Amino acid sequence: MRDLIIMVKLLSALVMGLGMGWLLRTASQHPAQPPQLIFVAGGFEYRERYAARLAREHNLPVLVSGGLSADYGIALFSEEGVQEPQLSRDDQASDTLENFTTLLGELKQRQVRHLLLVTGVDHMPRASLVGHIVAGSRGIQVTPAPVDCGGACIWESPLKVAADALRAVIWVVSGQDVKRLILAWNRVETPR
Repeated sequence: MRDLIIMVKLLSALVMGLGMGWLLRTASQHPAQPPQLIFVAGGFEYRERYAARLAREHNLPVLVSGGLSADYGIALFSEEGVQEPQLSRDDQASDTLENFTTLLGELKQRQVRHLLLVTGVDHMPRASLVGHIVAGSRGIQVTPAPVDCGGACIWESPLKVAADALRAVIWVVSGQDVKRLILAWNRVETPR
């Protein structure tokens, strides 16, 4: 068992290294351009308020992935001076990887090549890395726009960041979310 754990760690490090090398190479191939969209990962009120202020300040559309309830979120943006035509919401995602993978089609349809990523400063390392891998694989530049979470910060472990980065690399290579495959496999293997 110990050998298996060591092998998995080495394989993870190799995949991460290859993924990061590929990411850096592809990122340098796309010239920087102004952001075209504000992308909010996950939904907490402070994130959505910050995104609304950015949208008003830069006159950019906002896409919220997995946010507050639709009615409350729309009211919050309206209170901040951002009306519905400038705001899109999507509730398909159940985690950070899905924030990006479920919306790549919409980003492509909108011809987005550069987005501002809004999330809490404590969530930004993981969200930004996943976004750079997934969106970057489709030629979309991701610029972090972190929000101070104040006393509500829950800093994520490097292991969690690495695990989601590995999931993102596997998704880019295979089109499959390894988490969903593992969950499906566990349902089949678990005796009832």
